[in-house]
Amino acid sequence: MRNTISGRSDFERYFAAFNARDYALQASFYAPDVEYAVGTFRASTPAEIGAFYADFHQYCDEVVRLAWFAMSGDIVSGVVPTRFEPFRDYVKHGLEFRAGEPRDSVTLAFWQLERGQIRRIRMARYAGPATDFD
Repeated sequence: MRNTISGRSDFERYFAAFNARDYALQASFYAPDVEYAVGTFRASTPAEIGAFYADFHQYCDEVVRLAWFAMSGDIVSGVVPTRFEPFRDYVKHGLEFRAGEPRDSVTLAFWQLERGQIRRIRMARYAGPATDFD
């Protein structure tokens, strides 16, 4: 099944799939040759992204939400507050999460779409609190 994105409600479904750990549904929003990077990890297929998160979530509970959203043509930007609650140490791919040390972060994300599917994802961390976007 292939899902496409044409507005915020589609991104909310994509985020809901992520939060539900439905990696197949999450992957259905990606173009076959998606480009994704987090830490030192690089992925070029939906399956690689799904495998990364299936592994990561064996160490850490993670919940994302979409705060601000903007879309112009094939470019989408969003503010993504995230809560990490590690229950096992995760030290891989240049990332470090320690059990019992919850963390909140805010990501400024940019998605490039191709035929309605996510083709490229670029992210940066925002140093301030998520409440700056309420």
